[in-house]
Amino acid sequence: MKPRRLPSGSWNVRIMIDGHTYSFTHSDRKTVMRMASEFADEHRENAVNPPLGKCLEDFIESSRETLSPSTVRAYGSIVRAIRKRTPAALNKRIVSLTNKDIQSIINPLRAPKTQRNYVNFIQVATGRKFTIKYKIREQKHIRVPTDLEVLGLVALFRDSEMEIPIMLGAFGGLRRGEISALTMSDLDGDYIHITKDMVLADYGEWIIKPPKTSSSIRSVLLPRFVADRIRERGHVTDLKPNSITNQLRKVQRRLDISPSYCFHSLRHYSASYLHAQGIPDAYIMARGGWATPAVMQKVYRHALKDKVAGMEEKAVAAFQFPFQSE
Repeated sequence: MKPRRLPSGSWNVRIMIDGHTYSFTHSDRKTVMRMASEFADEHRENAVNPPLGKCLEDFIESSRETLSPSTVRAYGSIVRAIRKRTPAALNKRIVSLTNKDIQSIINPLRAPKTQRNYVNFIQVATGRKFTIKYKIREQKHIRVPTDLEVLGLVALFRDSEMEIPIMLGAFGGLRRGEISALTMSDLDGDYIHITKDMVLADYGEWIIKPPKTSSSIRSVLLPRFVADRIRERGHVTDLKPNSITNQLRKVQRRLDISPSYCFHSLRHYSASYLHAQGIPDAYIMARGGWATPAVMQKVYRHALKDKVAGMEEKAVAAFQFPFQSE
């Protein structure tokens, strides 16, 4: 870092950092050297001990190719929320972050799950562990539709774009994104093959991608009347996941259904119905693709291959008679 005198009489210092050249000019020789030195020191500090905000943003950018679009979008939302509520925390360098700093970030959040999501993201991005006190989780009541309500929805949405999604949710245990991503090529006899998901990318567009977990890749044997109805219509649905939610919400509002339930409740209905019919929980989890990797190992350890075919037939038989059209 050697200063040179310019024709104007000022002093100039040029330094190269990570392949980029930076130039500093000042009328005083000592001042320009100090400016360049401080800049280099700060750059080195940012590389090994960046502010929390930069650390989080760099982590998102470096992980775009490996993280799901929904996760990238969620992480970006977390950074924006922290910047709005506790902006000072983003300026603290990661080495000097304390448990109290992280606690101040999550204290305004009401849901324990949201608090944990924030902390997990910060810990992964910074490579540090923090000891945090989370709010006590309130027992959440899940509203599961009744048999009559499901029958009513099937009848109400007959011949509409929502007919097949309602059937696949209630009788197949499929998620919204899985349903929106389906095409006729995924129907094989009475089996529906789930190998993809429709998710909202961080730039606001709906895209098709592989499921987030391997347990979500599965083949589900549908009741014959559901598979036949898909073949009759010639396609599954053109609705995006948010449109499926909105359509169901509008109908419930119009019919004054209270308390209301979300589309995901149809998955709970499917599981509850099969459980009531004596179908083992391990098979129900495998059929619905609920398992995390740890749970999935447990599921497939108990759902033995020689039992799967029989369970498929029993599951379909449970739905076949109460819901098939005359």
